[in-house]
Amino acid sequence: MKENKKLKTMSDAGFRGMVWIFKLVDLFGVSGKYLQKVPLKQGMAVVDYGCGPGRYTIPMAKLIGPRGKVFAVDIQPLAIDMVKKMAERENIVNVEVVLADSYNTGIGDSTVNLVLLSDTLHMIEDCNKLFKEIHRILKKDGILFMNPGHMRLSKATEIVESTHLFEIVECKGVDMFVTPK
Repeated sequence: MKENKKLKTMSDAGFRGMVWIFKLVDLFGVSGKYLQKVPLKQGMAVVDYGCGPGRYTIPMAKLIGPRGKVFAVDIQPLAIDMVKKMAERENIVNVEVVLADSYNTGIGDSTVNLVLLSDTLHMIEDCNKLFKEIHRILKKDGILFMNPGHMRLSKATEIVESTHLFEIVECKGVDMFVTPK
């Protein structure tokens, strides 16, 4: 049975407020330092799940190079619009935006090398559906790199393990390296 329930988005005002907070935080180079932890390689297919304003999307697109591709996935139309405009402004052609209204991203089965899920898990209504979708799109040797952000690491670990779809390979601080089973 196909899932037809639309996901609830953050309000436009809430999203704009979040963008300003990110801009202030990133004045101190936070997003650049964070991406140094993500195991990105030239030519990868990457999903920035819950991409928001693209604070990781655009830098990842540059790091993986023109042979790679970043899928910027979000349920907030303003986020998708911002990422699209930023990519155009910087002449970046390896970003594909995906405005999702359900957990189905429309990305092909087993086509992605890495999914970045950063500070998004606390906003997910149905974690099982989310992780089924991530499992579907990740290659067998793919990596889910996640940071629970506003959620305790112990709770995030419990959620991941309860799906029985992934194995937590390593935790470095609050960053989790997770692979499909």
